[in-house]
Amino acid sequence: MGRASEQMIAMSEMYISNVPDKHICVKHIDDNSIKQFIRKKYSHGYCDYCEKELKVVSLEDLLEFMMSGILNFYQDAANFMGYNSREGGYQGTTYSVDDLIQENIGLETEPFEVTEDIVKSIEEIAWANPDEYYDNESDELKYHWNYFKNIIKHKSRYLFQQNQYDNGHFTTNAFLILKEVGNITKSLNLIKKIDKGTYLFRCRQHNSSTTFKEIGKLVAPPEQFAIYPNRFSPSGISMFYSAFDIKTAVLETLSREHPSLNEITISKFKTKKDIYVVDFNKLPKIPSIFNSKKAESYHLIRFLYDLVRDFTKDISKDGKEHIEYVPTQVVTEYFRFPFNKNRTKKIEGIVYPSSKNKFQSSSVIFWNNKECLENLELVTVEVNDIKKMNNF
Repeated sequence: MGRASEQMIAMSEMYISNVPDKHICVKHIDDNSIKQFIRKKYSHGYCDYCEKELKVVSLEDLLEFMMSGILNFYQDAANFMGYNSREGGYQGTTYSVDDLIQENIGLETEPFEVTEDIVKSIEEIAWANPDEYYDNESDELKYHWNYFKNIIKHKSRYLFQQNQYDNGHFTTNAFLILKEVGNITKSLNLIKKIDKGTYLFRCRQHNSSTTFKEIGKLVAPPEQFAIYPNRFSPSGISMFYSAFDIKTAVLETLSREHPSLNEITISKFKTKKDIYVVDFNKLPKIPSIFNSKKAESYHLIRFLYDLVRDFTKDISKDGKEHIEYVPTQVVTEYFRFPFNKNRTKKIEGIVYPSSKNKFQSSSVIFWNNKECLENLELVTVEVNDIKKMNNF
């Protein structure tokens, strides 16, 4: 078999046909993976879309690269989906080539002629995403996470590691999802270091007759005063909640439901040592589907984004928040103890997206009152009248 015939078969297997004899430069498609491909594989030639001599690849080579990514997520529905002519055909969602490229993948090109040429070069079959028909890895992880939340909120809060329950689909140990979160944390390099000397900010809201000047009253409370549950710590367990800037610290603390609490004390601390944390506010971007090298991590990263949204969602102070906080509290305990068991550099906190100040971070450090006094230096304390504070 000649090389040309082999190439035709390979193109057919990738659903590519009738590709225009054109070349394209890096300027015309808004996708980093595609841009990297063109920069790596270019030759000097004529760009049919710029009408200039530039660094280009053939449209045929570009289609091969694109389809190698697309076929990781979309296939011919005939390969896996049920079909019943009496019930309208395929028993699931299918897409035309145009919908696949423009709507599902969201490919942006300039000029639009590029999109038209790409669409015309891909076979018009019933395209479908098997992940919408079967469960993908992200779905499986979300099922386990939701199952885990249900178990510890409503069935077995303390001995869930030892018990198994039938949730209607599978019977499993709920502890497995925690181990999976730990594995993902390591594989995606989410463990970060907060350097010694980093400034942390913490606020306390109070009435004008109350003052807080001593460091012991500005850090995490002693255990006997940790009487209210928080997002990452249950009643009775003291932890240090803080932010990396004043505005976030204020917004995370400020409540206007109690007019008598008309002042807020802002403390600035400096860390006396390096702190290793799990940083959920610096998740890797969800990879382009054209990035075949990262296809395996695509669903893991999607799951992490769903998980972090769950971590930071608003929870009503309606008396039931102690139940809603339980899943994140148990995740925190997992990182404090089982995850840390064989680690030299122990995880001492979690950094997460602020729910009150977009693009900024909040943190919980696993230090009680005594540990805060040992590891934090109080830099400044200022008291503010809430009514006079601007931008809050």
